[in-house]
Amino acid sequence: MQNNIYGVIGNPIAHSKSPIIHNLWYERLNINANYEKILVENPNDLKNTILKYKGVNVTLPYKEEVAILANYKDEDVINTKAANTIINDNGILKAYNTDIFGFYEPIKNYKINNALIIGAGGAARAVYYSLAKNNIKTKVINRSKKDDFLCEVHTILDEFEFDLIINSTSASLKNLLPLEENLLEKLAKNTKIAYDLAYNHDIFLDFCKLKNPNIITQDGLDMLIFQAALAFEYFCGIYPNEDLINEARELIK
Repeated sequence: MQNNIYGVIGNPIAHSKSPIIHNLWYERLNINANYEKILVENPNDLKNTILKYKGVNVTLPYKEEVAILANYKDEDVINTKAANTIINDNGILKAYNTDIFGFYEPIKNYKINNALIIGAGGAARAVYYSLAKNNIKTKVINRSKKDDFLCEVHTILDEFEFDLIINSTSASLKNLLPLEENLLEKLAKNTKIAYDLAYNHDIFLDFCKLKNPNIITQDGLDMLIFQAALAFEYFCGIYPNEDLINEARELIK
């Protein structure tokens, strides 16, 4: 294990702005640490890679895999079967899910009664659990059913009025929509808030805004920052204050 070396694991990973956020906070708080991007192309390499670092964040497509690998899982990881923050405690891997907190912070002041999640991967599990903790009725649609996560196949969707729709898929990263245009148009026209967990990839939000000019749009930038803030607290024992959070937001816009 490298002392005070942290990072973010994923595939792809070149687009990640997590190093900018964490390294800014290390500098401002005079913490002797470094945070880097870690490309892992083979899931079989995950554990050995994580063991080289003091702690890591995890992004697509490995949030479910690292939850399985962990020796200790907090309640959120147990409930979602997904983790995005791993601490390496002398070879004991401890898993947490800061996506749950990060997702809800930007929308906590809106009145939301029901929601639709598009996609059923690790991020969707965190979002579902976050909404459930806040007593929001939620439906999940996906391209296929999953044995361990309650979701419907998107082609049989027959309900289109939701306060909130969330794209939890990686479609935006590929400049694609997560659903067929006819289905997404029906949803957008009957939705108050459209939320894409991706950031700097606006195809989903732009489409929703085009079909419903009154819709409120939220990308994943604030989620990224708030989940990073909680992960930073797990790593370093300090939760960044509002000034540090705002500085990080301006830096990565």
